[in-house]
Amino acid sequence: MNRQEVEKRTEELFRGGLHCAEAVLQAVLEGEGAAVGEGRAEFSPRIATAFGGGVGRSKKGLCGALSGGLMALGYLRGRNTPDEPWDEIAATADGLRARFAAEYGCTRCFVVLENLGPQEKMAKCVRLAGNTAGMIHEALHAEQDQTAAQPCSCGCANLHESPVAGTPVTGASAAPAPTPSTPTPSAPASCGCK
Repeated sequence: MNRQEVEKRTEELFRGGLHCAEAVLQAVLEGEGAAVGEGRAEFSPRIATAFGGGVGRSKKGLCGALSGGLMALGYLRGRNTPDEPWDEIAATADGLRARFAAEYGCTRCFVVLENLGPQEKMAKCVRLAGNTAGMIHEALHAEQDQTAAQPCSCGCANLHESPVAGTPVTGASAAPAPTPSTPTPSAPASCGCK
C-alpha cells in the first residue's frame, strides 16, 4: 500500500467500529503486509484497545492515533532482545512525536481535541487518524536517518547493564528517584509537550 491507501484504510477501519489506536495500528500493519485481525495468526489490533481516546477514553494521555502508530512502528522495527540497540527506532519515534505535535499543537488527546474544535461523528478524529497512519507509513519507508536518539537522563538505555537485576542504574546518567515530599505537577494550562 502507498500512503493514501493506508490513510483510506485507517479511515475505513475507524468508521467501521475500531477506534483511533486500533485503526491506525491495523492499517499500518496491513500496509506492511502483516497478517492482522480476528482469527489471523500474526497480530490482532486488540493490543491497542486500551489506548483509544487518550488512554482508556480519559483523553488525558497520548493521542490514541499516535499511540497506535507507535505500536505499529515498534512491532515492525522494534527489538526482541535487550542486546539489540534501539537508538534508531527511538529517534524515529521521537521524530514522529515532534511532527505530530507540530501539526496538531500537542500529543495529548484532550489538547488535540480542543485544537480540532467541534466535530460531528468523530469526522476530524477519523481524518487525524488517517493522517497519522500516513506519517507512520512515510517514516517506515523513509531513508533511515543515522542520527541516534540522545540517551535520556533516566538511564533506561543502560538499564540492562545494572549489575543486579531490578536495581536502578546509579551515577550521573540516572535521574533522582522521586520522594514523597516531591510535589507532583498538576495538569498544565497549555500542552507543554513540544
